[in-house]
Amino acid sequence: MIKDKLINAERYFNLSSGIKKGLEFLKENDISLLEDGKYPIDGDKLFINVNSYNSKDSADWELHKKYIDIQFIKEGEEKIGICDISDCEGKISYNEEKDIEFLSGKAGDYYTMNPYDFMIIYPYEVHKPGIKVKESIFVKKAILKVLVED
Repeated sequence: MIKDKLINAERYFNLSSGIKKGLEFLKENDISLLEDGKYPIDGDKLFINVNSYNSKDSADWELHKKYIDIQFIKEGEEKIGICDISDCEGKISYNEEKDIEFLSGKAGDYYTMNPYDFMIIYPYEVHKPGIKVKESIFVKKAILKVLVED
């Protein structure tokens, strides 16, 4: 897991071409102008999900196996929890089509995400996004999905 501000995105361009393209997309496009939904950037190799919601009290732990998440906050704030997979148990079986598995686990560590913060979450890094910081507030967020290539 990597957390930083979008202004520092260039530091992470060397991680993979998909991460570089995703971070460049965030720097060059104003996601507040996009309606909620899924937008292809490079077919199934890189796409973006734009979401608007109110932060919540709790959520399930989740993991992905095929895609790296780049979670980016445009408006509002939330906490994202990170938990070691060894502290979790399967709750709902892995859905290969949606690349998601829900788990139950211990408390984990929580990181506050503010506008223009991003977090890179690798496959098998268990996470819990969308959690309120103090009170439930409106959040506009982009989640870039970067296919991990062999």
